[in-house]
Amino acid sequence: MTDTQQREELLTAVEVARMLRVTPAWVYAATRQGTVPHVRLGRYVRYRRGAVLDWLAESERQGARGGGT
Repeated sequence: MTDTQQREELLTAVEVARMLRVTPAWVYAATRQGTVPHVRLGRYVRYRRGAVLDWLAESERQGARGGGT
């Protein structure tokens, strides 16, 4: 799998939770709040790996500047 394909891969909330080392409940709550970037596919919610990584990097930059989420 190329880097581009890997970044475009769609993940479940459980996979995102594992990636971020948080609980799935946290991912579901953050999704409802609109904090974590996600895609709705009918009744399903998925997370594009690249979007989650970009969101995480931006959160990290904001934290370094004294901002935050």
